[in-house]
Amino acid sequence: MCTNKERGCEWQGELNDINNHLGNSDGCQFEDVKCSNECGKMLQRQYLTCHVETECPHRKVDCQYCHITGEHQFIEGEHKEQCPKLPSPCPNKCEVGSVPREDMEAHRKECPFEMVKCSMKCGKMFQQQYLTNHIETECSCRKVDCHYCHITGEHQFIEGGHKEQCPKLPIPCPNKCQVGNLPREDMKKHRNECLLEIEQCLNECGITLQHQYLFDHAKKECPRRKVNCQYCHITGEHQFIEGKHKEQCLKFPLPCPNRCEVGNVSCEDIEAHRKECPFEVVQCKYHNIGCEDKMMNKDLAIHENKNVHNHLAMMKKQLEAVQSRCAKLEAVISSTIIHDIFSNNLTRWSFQLIMMETSNSSLMPLTTKFPILKRGSTRWYSDLFYTHEKGYKMCLAVYSAGFGKGKGTHLSVFLYLMKGPHDDELTWPLRGKFEVKLLNQISDCEHYSKTVTYDDRAPNDSAGRVTNGDRATGWGCTWFIFNNDLHKITPTCQYLKDECIFLQVSELYAFWNNNIQSSFSLYRTTFKV
Repeated sequence: MCTNKERGCEWQGELNDINNHLGNSDGCQFEDVKCSNECGKMLQRQYLTCHVETECPHRKVDCQYCHITGEHQFIEGEHKEQCPKLPSPCPNKCEVGSVPREDMEAHRKECPFEMVKCSMKCGKMFQQQYLTNHIETECSCRKVDCHYCHITGEHQFIEGGHKEQCPKLPIPCPNKCQVGNLPREDMKKHRNECLLEIEQCLNECGITLQHQYLFDHAKKECPRRKVNCQYCHITGEHQFIEGKHKEQCLKFPLPCPNRCEVGNVSCEDIEAHRKECPFEVVQCKYHNIGCEDKMMNKDLAIHENKNVHNHLAMMKKQLEAVQSRCAKLEAVISSTIIHDIFSNNLTRWSFQLIMMETSNSSLMPLTTKFPILKRGSTRWYSDLFYTHEKGYKMCLAVYSAGFGKGKGTHLSVFLYLMKGPHDDELTWPLRGKFEVKLLNQISDCEHYSKTVTYDDRAPNDSAGRVTNGDRATGWGCTWFIFNNDLHKITPTCQYLKDECIFLQVSELYAFWNNNIQSSFSLYRTTFKV
């Protein structure tokens, strides 16, 4: 029996034929034999042919693509990975499908779905089918011509930096005028002519307005335009001519305050006219001796003729008062120094004391032309006076054109302490309160006044004892009265009359002596400037 009987071999024969049966290729089909391709595998002879032809990795086969011959394991392994004819699908999954490996590079260069970089170096990636359109219409680095000046450059430069500077680029007028768009290089010239351009006034008044209104403004409205005064014909800025100059113009016509038939009179002639105006209300020329009647100029002669006897009686009364007052004064003034001060003007002071008994003031008639003083920035000092008997020696200073912050706009007044004969007996620094009053020369009302106070705010060189020079530093009001108020004329009030003003100094209260007699004659002093 064949040794492979159990596997299914039915051979029977002599024992000396068993080896031939097992070793012959046509013998036992159930005998284990090695693969003839030397793959090392053992299998029954009946399966050898099939194994060698279809299964053995060492069997010889041809590559179905490039047709080279080799072992199956090589052809299906290493060779298949390198075979140049092996069909490979397009990685972009295009419509072509599979392409031999050796043709894949050429195909990808033409594949519409292949992602490629822009050849203009803009850095963007596109499918090959869109590259041409991108380069021609979208790429920021593509070369283009400026539509206006026709220079060539990259699109991003032409549409960016160049467009902001292109001299030929049409831009709209910033004023939105009817001209519309103009080349940038012509815009500066256009704006110099544009009617809607905002410009500053050529007269440097600070106003800005459209060019179309600039000429009319400079000629008709600008406060700094040059004009002539219609009265005195001097030339100056409109704001000066119509403002400060108009207040001072000597030729400016003023209506007669009495509304007489003359009508308007020039400023320089108004005072002279009022002296002659038949409707001017004046005091009787004997008012200094007690006649308090007031009447129009046209009635003055009639009044004097009717009251001759009354005026003589008043004169007699005043002469008696002068004699009585002189006697009292001689008794009061015992100091030789004070006597020396007033002895040279005894006649004048006698007259003043008469006035003090009736009006509680003393008059120092020192007349001058106030408008001339004002133009010359004059500082005028009054005669000296004393606060009380054996008191502080003082004087008043008037700055006709103003001083410090009031210069040019106000009248300024200052009180000055002076080196006096009684300074050793007085308390320093001076402490007290004085009223400086500008008198209404038409009636005893509407007087204008301000207070000068010597308190802790007064500096020592103004309130302290005078040791250097004859007088201390002034202390008073830089803004005493505004020029317009000083020159105003109403039916009931006039401060400046006949080119004169009257200032009255009165002591309101003081701390220098508890025994001061408030009725002392020199407490109030009036100056005629």
